[in-house]
Amino acid sequence: METKFNVFEILQIAEQVEHKGAKFYLKAAELFVDPDLRDLLYRLATWKAKHEKVWARMRKRFSEKTGEFGTFDPDDYVLSNPQVMSGLTAFGIRPEAADPLTGKEDKRQILKVAIERAKEVVIFYEGLKDFAREPASKDTIDRIIREENRQIHFLQDELKAGAGIGKAAHPHPPAP
Repeated sequence: METKFNVFEILQIAEQVEHKGAKFYLKAAELFVDPDLRDLLYRLATWKAKHEKVWARMRKRFSEKTGEFGTFDPDDYVLSNPQVMSGLTAFGIRPEAADPLTGKEDKRQILKVAIERAKEVVIFYEGLKDFAREPASKDTIDRIIREENRQIHFLQDELKAGAGIGKAAHPHPPAP
């Protein structure tokens, strides 16, 4: 049996990935005493939470427009449970743990971890394309990848500048 995901299911997976990312950064923030570092991690969590909402709105609009929903197949656990697929990302393996953060990192190290995690998420989505049901599913994955790459570029710019993520410079989530 071949597992293929439609747009609705891909957006469900994306929501789960963002949710787990937000949870990771919130948990990591608890490790730090320095208010600036905690603030950086809270902003990263907020960034992920905003994207989760964007993908949820897109999923809802898609369903309203097409009448398509996720597939429930009792014989296909993966297809019926987007949490399973999202668990394969860097955030999904241990979202409740803040590994590799220990609370001793500086801003630069935190940004490097955020960049590495985002790159791992892009790799996950590149692989997910092989499981896209139709061209619209692949287009949705490409849009998600573009957003992840936008985040990576922003974080890399912040790393080069030696600054944290500033509220004024914070990119907005993509318009649905």
